[in-house]
Amino acid sequence: MIHYLKFTAFPVIAFGILHVMFSGGGAWMYSGIAALVLVVVAGDAVLPDDRSEPRLKHEWFFNLMLWLTLPILFWLSFLFSWALAPTDVLGADHFMQSVFGYDRLALQAETTWYQWFAGAVAGAFLFGAGGTNVGHELTHRTYSLRDMILGRWMLAFTFDASFAIEHVYGHHKNLGTPADPATAQRGDNVYTFVIKSWLGGYRSAWRLEKARLAKFGYSVWDPVHSRMMRGNLMTLSLYTGAFLIGGWWALAVFWVMSAGGKTLLEIVNYMEHYGIVRRPEDKVEPRHSWNTNKAASTALLYALTRHSHHHAEADQEYWNLRCYQHAPMLPYGYLTTILLALVPPLYKKVMTPILNHWDEHFATPEEKKLAIEASVKSGMKGLKSAQLATEQARFDRVAA
Repeated sequence: MIHYLKFTAFPVIAFGILHVMFSGGGAWMYSGIAALVLVVVAGDAVLPDDRSEPRLKHEWFFNLMLWLTLPILFWLSFLFSWALAPTDVLGADHFMQSVFGYDRLALQAETTWYQWFAGAVAGAFLFGAGGTNVGHELTHRTYSLRDMILGRWMLAFTFDASFAIEHVYGHHKNLGTPADPATAQRGDNVYTFVIKSWLGGYRSAWRLEKARLAKFGYSVWDPVHSRMMRGNLMTLSLYTGAFLIGGWWALAVFWVMSAGGKTLLEIVNYMEHYGIVRRPEDKVEPRHSWNTNKAASTALLYALTRHSHHHAEADQEYWNLRCYQHAPMLPYGYLTTILLALVPPLYKKVMTPILNHWDEHFATPEEKKLAIEASVKSGMKGLKSAQLATEQARFDRVAA
């Protein structure tokens, strides 16, 4: 039963955060961020690693947990837009006050702009952990039109029409190589990486879709046949809905959640393959991804943390992913690692011995050469492969 209950973590936490924030308003808007940090960071630190690999029968339940994400995202977006609306929207204020005694305008008056912003940051985490993460799972299911459509709508909340194309057909092919915009090179700063990966991923998806449609004589600008244009129009419809319900302030808050959710994805991209190298002609293997079996992250993110198995078998559903405890491991869970990544010197200090371990224990002889080049280029102190290159260069000069 515990293996079923643990994957209810996202909908339970999401509904709990929304209830507390919109019941209290004001300072309660901070509760979303506080809950995420306490539950996920503390949970990963306190709970033992989740290395369980049960064979589970009721697949409908695990799919239901994914499908629930879409109504949660719509409800989250509506609540923020309605709460910020300058006037009553379709009589909702009158209904809520007369039936439930809920005064939405009082909540609005008692909440400052920076408290709304704090609430929107929590919403961005839900957009990313829910929409992007679950959308990622579903758009890998190219055998299911239903799941592909649901996944693309979830990705639309973070204006990410490109992800379902670039991630599935680009990233999984190119990870660990310079051709992959979603692989962080050694020494990359997370802030510049987010922009590089965001733009690079969109350009790559545009090229992939353009090439696909050219085979059938269609234009990438065609809103009927182009997945890029359809995805962009999905996002536009969500922005339009937020504006029609709540006006400019609702539009601004929706943008914070949308851009924040997309940024969260790129930070996760940054940490999932940071510094790992691979030759383009070599097969993608579990050693080319950073893995973690931290319990809270695994439950909340539907086992995205078991990233090594995901890249080994991309079509495996999340409940079938194995822990791969001998794969390259991150020392912390996802949210903790995200917070570390926001402080680049600290993140590099943490990752330096881990990269040294990868070079020594996981890299092939050919990859060791690539690792030396990457380490020298990075300028990071403490990388043994860079030190080896320096010593070799000094030896060559003396010999000459």
